[in-house]
Amino acid sequence: MKLSEDNQQKLTTGAIMTLEFYKIMMATFLILFVPQKCEDKVCTISENFNNNDTLHFSALISNFVTFIFVLYFYRMEFKRENWCIQYLDIDPALPNNNLDKEIETYPEYKEEMKILNINYLQSLYLASSTILANFGFSSVVIAYNYEGVNSITATVSFLLLIGEKLYSSYTVGIYSVKDERAFSAYMKISRTFNTIDTDFKKIPDTEKGDKQFVSIAHTDVTDVAQDIGNIAIELVESK
Repeated sequence: MKLSEDNQQKLTTGAIMTLEFYKIMMATFLILFVPQKCEDKVCTISENFNNNDTLHFSALISNFVTFIFVLYFYRMEFKRENWCIQYLDIDPALPNNNLDKEIETYPEYKEEMKILNINYLQSLYLASSTILANFGFSSVVIAYNYEGVNSITATVSFLLLIGEKLYSSYTVGIYSVKDERAFSAYMKISRTFNTIDTDFKKIPDTEKGDKQFVSIAHTDVTDVAQDIGNIAIELVESK
């Protein structure tokens, strides 16, 4: 069975998000994954998790809280991306700013896109704040159990790992809100949704002879061709 373009885009988004999950785990649970010293050896992940020291346990709680906020951000990102894939489309033949005028005919889509963009950016700010706070707190705890250059290298690497993602998302979010557009957070080649999806396009209602519009949503190419043929016959007969 051949997948539709929308389903292909959704599968691509899901696959990328699965890889992104690695970044979340490594960059939030610093207390577990950054090398630390346990007497005369490097602590295992199990030893880091079961450490009952008050400061260490507090940092671990901070890691979990940060993880929850970051998951919320990814949820908003995934929700926004799926909405864009369902209701919008990327057409290389059209200019990037084509959606600016086209979406004015779809006020309900414009408002929903605006809300999704704002919520996405706000969730990013919230996640970024907790990540920075978590890095600060966790770094203090790790310093008490400093294991050498490995501790510094791992901490900096995890910070860069999540920092790249946050910066990319910030660029997508800030320009989407500022320009009232839908920049994709995952499709890096053609990353600007610049038209309404064909399944939700509107066509003039020729029977009423005015500027009202009716929406069409077809799942089969044959249905589309048949409807177009019927419209053509009606136009000929009316003449």
